[in-house]
Amino acid sequence: MRALAPADPRAARPPETPLELTPSNIVAYLVERGVIPPAVAGAVVVNPSIRRNRNFKILRPNHPGYFVKQAKEEDAAKTVRREALCYWRAHDDLYLAPLARLMPRFVDYDEEHHVLVVELVGESETFYEHFLRDRSFTPEIGGLLADGLATYQSELGRRLRGEVDDETFPGTLPWLFTAVDEPEWFRGWFGDAGAELLAWLRSHDEFVAAIRRVAGRWRRDTLVHGDLKWDNCLLVREPGGRHSLKIVDWELADVGDARWDLGGVIQAFLVSWSSWSAYGVALDAVQSAIQGFWRRYVEARAIPRDQLTPLLEQCIECAGLRTAQSALEAVYGSTEVHPSATEIAELALRMVGSPSAAIIDQLGLSEVDLWAPPSRRQAAGSYAAVR
Repeated sequence: MRALAPADPRAARPPETPLELTPSNIVAYLVERGVIPPAVAGAVVVNPSIRRNRNFKILRPNHPGYFVKQAKEEDAAKTVRREALCYWRAHDDLYLAPLARLMPRFVDYDEEHHVLVVELVGESETFYEHFLRDRSFTPEIGGLLADGLATYQSELGRRLRGEVDDETFPGTLPWLFTAVDEPEWFRGWFGDAGAELLAWLRSHDEFVAAIRRVAGRWRRDTLVHGDLKWDNCLLVREPGGRHSLKIVDWELADVGDARWDLGGVIQAFLVSWSSWSAYGVALDAVQSAIQGFWRRYVEARAIPRDQLTPLLEQCIECAGLRTAQSALEAVYGSTEVHPSATEIAELALRMVGSPSAAIIDQLGLSEVDLWAPPSRRQAAGSYAAVR
């Protein structure tokens, strides 16, 4: 395969002839783009998946495969371009190498047809697949996530976002905040079940108060991923048996508040437990990983001890709101609210209603456990320097 010189995603061009990728034409398209050599085109296997975007897995014998994403709509084209920019900049700048190591390898971006190509991550499983098999998470997995967030919430993330205009990284609040203020807009998007569950959440004063508090203190101070669900976190098996982390699907990456992604990780752990608690999965199946995540993050960012309790309580509020968002996502397009979504929504209310109680009850952390003294200065930089 020839060395690629991918187009700079910042150099937007107006679209010309529309092209809709399909299983029957995608191989020819990738050959034309120089991604696949003509000589091996006949050996390629195409696995399509049509969701919000047109997604394809391209498999080649004895060679890394590719993940191809084409936006179907104008709004999606903007977010695919944003994702392409994140990958391209991270892999184009040696200074951003630690950030690039968290991402799939960037291969190509076609601005005209809104097509992004990245290399498939080999020997990996999603965190969701891992939990389905093991029914638990270890502190080491929590530590991998902490190091990942500390990397892109540091000066590395500041450098990436510092060269991008506000149109690409608009700094908007997550959609949940808009939904609370505009429920009829949300009904048109999510359907009747989503509107019913949102109305139930809005009927609780503690939920609305948490929305107002988080929005009121929202900061545009770092790069945020915005969608840290387990399908977007890959556990990669490296040579020698060790594991590393890859984070995929950076479409919602933006300039935002670090506490939202921290809360996103906490909620992902807790929703894993909540979704399987009826099948005998106990809370301690995820608590040790949450504790490992928090302690490692505190160390990696060198967070001062006197900031820990308020920071964690604010992260719990974000986790509660992100949990409410997960409950709403679970009923997208449904005609009725199923019990599992209600249970997740109830968990969200407990978290926003009393963050301090959630720290003890859900996270299993005490005041003594909150702080782990930094053992060394981390490359990610101190929290105080980039907050």
